[in-house]
Amino acid sequence: MQITYYLDVLSSWCLIADDAVARIRSEHGARIDFAWRIAILSGGGPMGNTRALEAWYYRRTEAATGISFDPAWLEDPQTATLAANLAAEAARALGCDDDRVRLALARAAMRDGRPVGEHDVAVEVAAAAGNLDSKALAEKMRDPAVIARIYESTADFKALGAHGVDQRPTFVIRSAIGDTAILSGVYRYEPLAAVVTAMLNDEDAYATFAANNPPAPT
Repeated sequence: MQITYYLDVLSSWCLIADDAVARIRSEHGARIDFAWRIAILSGGGPMGNTRALEAWYYRRTEAATGISFDPAWLEDPQTATLAANLAAEAARALGCDDDRVRLALARAAMRDGRPVGEHDVAVEVAAAAGNLDSKALAEKMRDPAVIARIYESTADFKALGAHGVDQRPTFVIRSAIGDTAILSGVYRYEPLAAVVTAMLNDEDAYATFAANNPPAPT
């Protein structure tokens, strides 16, 4: 099974969803190939939110989830998520292909209130989390291939808009038998786990049938 996870590093809903992702990974292990891809907010430009508005959003999130976030990372309406996303993608290009760098960036911003929208802060946090050289990371963030990768994955995410998809996180789940499910805006463990389990059960049923029956007639 392949699960493509579209996210913005500085999306609070994606940070919440990561707990569900970790649980599902621990339960199903090698049966699932998870791949995260950047779907950058606001096209990588200024978010346009005031800190007061971001605080209001976070209060609403806390009302729904019980999880609180610090809006102090968002300094003004010109704050963008580009630097944090570039840092995560650049770290991956330098060999940190797991989740630790992007999660460190997310937590530094939304848990600790650090201004991770600033280039230098994003570099500092990402380099420390990935045990990377800061200069090498900053250089890789300027790499046209890394920049292009972010906008290509964002374009792929936007193409899902034809199916009504416009929320982060979005999960595109494809099973080994060709079934596909798209969950957009879903961040809780229960619905994500239910879909994954049902699709894996169908894979198992097909495998059992194949083991006990001849191939389909031609």
